[in-house]
Amino acid sequence: MGSPGVQIDRNGNGNARVAERVTSKVTDALKGDRAFESGSLALSAHIAGAAAAAVLNLPVEARQVLTRRQAELMRSVRRLVETFSDDANDKINLAIPDTVEPSKGEGLGSIVSADEGRRLLREFAVARKIEEWAGPVAGASELNRDYGIPRSTLHRWQHADEVIGLLKGTKKHVFPIEQFVDGRPAQGISEVVSLAGGHRIAWLWLRQPNPVWSGHKPIDLLKQDRVDEVVGSARAYFDPQ
Repeated sequence: MGSPGVQIDRNGNGNARVAERVTSKVTDALKGDRAFESGSLALSAHIAGAAAAAVLNLPVEARQVLTRRQAELMRSVRRLVETFSDDANDKINLAIPDTVEPSKGEGLGSIVSADEGRRLLREFAVARKIEEWAGPVAGASELNRDYGIPRSTLHRWQHADEVIGLLKGTKKHVFPIEQFVDGRPAQGISEVVSLAGGHRIAWLWLRQPNPVWSGHKPIDLLKQDRVDEVVGSARAYFDPQ
């Protein structure tokens, strides 16, 4: 199935037909413009057609991102086209040695048992406090005391995946403070947890600066009620199909 607005036939020619239609319409629209001679007119029309087909083939969340960053996209397209204005005959001279020395990599090494593999991993593993990667956390007692969140409410939220709970030690769960707004977890956390498959993975993603939003963290956007944007991005990240 194609993206909304693109009809894909059995031969997969939907994008090609979109490009052809846009190319034809742009050509008709610019025919009377004296600024375009025949070569530049045809090239401009084909670029427009290819761009339109590419945009229609994107998922909805990606189109939304492009819309918000339209000015940046236009500058990037302009720079890309301008890179081809250099002399096409320019060549890069590479120093090629007369002889090439054959070499081989070290290979995969010997295969070890599962127990030996776990032992070797423990030697490389570095223990980190949960606060170092999850940020400030608090237990149920602290949340009740400092934020007035009843234990029963917190338990209900955790059971419904509406709040991120992280296991500290063997039994105790702690809760990242950063996820709370006015004494309750930000909306959209349950959807992200469902897509990520677990609380720990979901919180790692929510706290990471995201290039889609110019380095802002997804949890900050959830706290601004931008739930659809964050859930759409999480779906594209965890379930790209």
